[in-house]
Amino acid sequence: MTTEQDFNRFANLSYWVDKGKEDVPFHPKKNTILTPKSIKGLSQSYKVLNVEDNTKNGMQAMAVAPIKNGAVDTSEIVIAYAGTNFDDNLDRLTDATTVVGGDIDLSIPQWWSAPKKIDGQAISAQKFATSIKKSYPNAVISTTGHSLGEYLAVYIAAENKWKNTGFNMLVLRKLQILQKGLFPRPLQFLSCLNVRVPLFS
Repeated sequence: MTTEQDFNRFANLSYWVDKGKEDVPFHPKKNTILTPKSIKGLSQSYKVLNVEDNTKNGMQAMAVAPIKNGAVDTSEIVIAYAGTNFDDNLDRLTDATTVVGGDIDLSIPQWWSAPKKIDGQAISAQKFATSIKKSYPNAVISTTGHSLGEYLAVYIAAENKWKNTGFNMLVLRKLQILQKGLFPRPLQFLSCLNVRVPLFS
């Protein structure tokens, strides 16, 4: 069973999918094996089933399944979404456009013409989730993330009626999500706050 600490590690590891980040030990990719020895705090080993590093809108995600008795158990899958990388203009733009503005499309400023509209991170997050669901139709899938990643993870959990265990999705964001009617379906989720992070920072 995936523990809350495992979810936390996946929420953190999803940031490492970003190939632009040079300050990480490695970039998880498809078929990477994550072990308690290589990732401190994991309760068991997991296999990375797939990753996405979307360079058009800045969305990063990875899907993992536990290894039980030496075999990958794809009946239980976790999809983790990366939060805001403040060095990435696309992530900051997503915070403003999607989290604050409630628009799932992303408007990329163009100095020579009107902003260019592209699929935002929420749309790419759903496409990634759909691809995992299609590849593993019998799996029980849950989501996790941190900050912006948890915003996306809750959105995907609601859209697909999955469970979510995530971290540091601000209460303010929850209210904005609900007020904008982005989540019409019942949702079961757990959002944990780290004591070091101010509630409305």
